Amino acid sequence: MYHRVLEKKPEKESRWHYVTVSEFRKQMNMIERWGYTPITFSDYQLFLEGKLTLPSRPIIITFDDGYQDTLENAIPVLVELNIRAVIFVMGNRKLKSARWDELDDLGSCPLMTDEQVRTVQKMGFEIGAHSLNHTALTSLSKIDMTNEIMGSKEELEKILGSPIQTFSYPYGSVNERVKKVVSDSGFSFACGVYSGAAQFSQSMMDFRRLAVNQDTSRLKFLVILLLPYQYIEWLYARLKNKMTQDIKMEVQSSVQPHSKNGTIKPESFDVHNMVNPNSL
Repeated sequence: MYHRVLEKKPEKESRWHYVTVSEFRKQMNMIERWGYTPITFSDYQLFLEGKLTLPSRPIIITFDDGYQDTLENAIPVLVELNIRAVIFVMGNRKLKSARWDELDDLGSCPLMTDEQVRTVQKMGFEIGAHSLNHTALTSLSKIDMTNEIMGSKEELEKILGSPIQTFSYPYGSVNERVKKVVSDSGFSFACGVYSGAAQFSQSMMDFRRLAVNQDTSRLKFLVILLLPYQYIEWLYARLKNKMTQDIKMEVQSSVQPHSKNGTIKPESFDVHNMVNPNSL
């Protein structure tokens, strides 16, 4: 999973997840050197239908958000190396820049226009949806969530004239309720970040992806590529969740209000106000 691909490292600290063009090229060369063949989810669908045989070492490369620098900096490298990828773009086509990534002193993060998205698709890259407005879906009501998910599919299908089969959860924000809406909206596949199962295809609505960014050294990239790194992340996530639940239970038992005779009072207590899982 990639986000921005920049010509050079930004001079000031940013909230962007990025790689430089030179690092990206080296990573793509590593993929080729170690015998991997990039495919798309459309290829995988054909494989499931028995219409396509996959190569021995298939890999799916994805980009989130649909930045213009994906078109300007990443795609020329991919075309040169004959590598295909999946690019998730925003359904709200009035969005001209990624406001969720912008800092006042660093300028804007421009997104691809309708025409650029069409051009990218014609070049053989698969286009997927990334919601309408890049909102954390788990925080929304059923109506608003459905609008963000189904609306993004409908808007992209209008400008491309072809079905959109794949969805990417903004911020990796996903739960069972969100997955159901994505499935009911007609998507065949959906990508999270760390939330999916380690085994590919175990859940079509939550493929686990391995994030690549400015902190990914060449050694770490090789580890991600050659070793079952997704299982390490999966085990870590399970341990982290268990620790969170244990702390919640411990806090809840220690702060339950008691009456004078020692019995627990019936008032409820929201332990979520005291424990932040993200701090673990």
